[in-house]
Amino acid sequence: MLNSEIITKFYKWRCFFGVIQRCCVLSYCLCLSGKLLYPLLFLRNFAPMDYIIEFLSPTLCFGQVTLSGAEGFGIHAGITVVVGPNGAGKTTLGYVIERGRYGFGNRLKFQRDGMKVRMLAFTDIHSFTGVDVLRYDQRLESSENEYVPVVGEIFGKAMESEMWHDMCGRLGLRDVAAKRINYLSSGELRKLLIINALLAAPDILVLDNPFIGLDSPSRAELRDALAALRDRGLHIVLLLSDPDEVPDTADAVLAMCGCRFVGTTRPYGCAAMELPVHVTLPEAPAPVPDHAVAFSIRNGRAGYGGRDIFSGLDWEVKRGERWMLTGPNGSGKSLLLSMVCGDNPQAYANDIVIFDHKRGSGESIWDIKNNVGYVCPEIQLYFRSRLTVRGIVVEGMRPVLERYRLHTERECAIADAWLECLAISHLAERDFSTLSSGEQRMVLLARAFSRQPALLVLDEPFQGLAPTAKERVRRVIDAIVEVRASSLIFVTHYPEELPSCVSYSRSLLTIR
Repeated sequence: MLNSEIITKFYKWRCFFGVIQRCCVLSYCLCLSGKLLYPLLFLRNFAPMDYIIEFLSPTLCFGQVTLSGAEGFGIHAGITVVVGPNGAGKTTLGYVIERGRYGFGNRLKFQRDGMKVRMLAFTDIHSFTGVDVLRYDQRLESSENEYVPVVGEIFGKAMESEMWHDMCGRLGLRDVAAKRINYLSSGELRKLLIINALLAAPDILVLDNPFIGLDSPSRAELRDALAALRDRGLHIVLLLSDPDEVPDTADAVLAMCGCRFVGTTRPYGCAAMELPVHVTLPEAPAPVPDHAVAFSIRNGRAGYGGRDIFSGLDWEVKRGERWMLTGPNGSGKSLLLSMVCGDNPQAYANDIVIFDHKRGSGESIWDIKNNVGYVCPEIQLYFRSRLTVRGIVVEGMRPVLERYRLHTERECAIADAWLECLAISHLAERDFSTLSSGEQRMVLLARAFSRQPALLVLDEPFQGLAPTAKERVRRVIDAIVEVRASSLIFVTHYPEELPSCVSYSRSLLTIR
């Protein structure tokens, strides 16, 4: 009897100290770079482990990436949030769960055999649409439209299902059946991709940064929809770069840093702590052209399929002005910016001036692109390159028609300086396609910044970035517009993301 009591007490105290030890380790998750702390606060009601997937091997591998410290952790029932900075290994974990459970020496124990996993990373739209393009701006060419399906053709009879109608209602997705897939806003496309994944009836749904690209009402709708799906028995894994996006309905948080698992607990007020970042701009490859007006449009009008997205638009951005452009998903922000940057042929049907030159008056589209730094979600979706990350940045600092000659030592040195400036030097030799979504976004920002252009057009540039990365990029933007007297058009659904240099605001709500 005495031995039985001793053994019982031993296991109770062992479990107790195990919980305490893990909580102490988890109180702060320190990124390996030393630049960001992810507080995971001491929590009430610590629940026993209820894993639907348990990691049995000490490491998990997929492709060239190895995640360490896996043994003993896992994915909880309900909604599990995997949170960590860019490059933490979150996307790799998603791929391990979906398609790497039997390879690379991985050992994972699922709650039951045959559980169906679907991962949605929002980067591969080509397999979803069945349409491929050679370059980003090709998607807007009217000559290509006959090859691009409308939403109704892609989903077919699935649009008659209960899941389709339920999720379209929950996500506020309306009047999209007749829209061509290349004309969807980034928010509309994300919602459709989520519905498409749900139509496959998975047991476990993995979503990589699902809230980015959505306006505030759409984010609330998605959070509510995910909670409803959880209550129906679907297990959901959210891969998030920003702890502030952890929903209140989450059942557990698994923290990662530097491709290592560092803790798991119930979420309670996760928040990011930003550290100051000093920015020194690299050498500029060319001077800013002299001009008074960076961009203007008068009585502007644009739309698709016989429907105006906006009309009667008057707007002028003078040299050195820094603007925020706002509006809900589908209001035409990205459409307008594609006209600003010379990617959309509808620009020729409008009274548009760029760098003091009226569009269609003889200026080359390359003259425009050489002086504009442009980043948007669509560029990342369609961007393809066989160059290393360093080579991609070198291309960004060159005139468009000179991007195919050999790279010089000076250009590579400037590119390396930009990678260091954005704290991504470790990616210099990596292939773009092997990077996480957040790492890809940082590379495209470096590419846009490298020329230190006369006009920066940044359409939701912080999608998928961790808090410290956002702060670093904000500092770079402020430095460029100050040193170069550049103009800025900045689009975001998060007002707190705005660089300090922004002093003007325009909403498409008032001009539709």
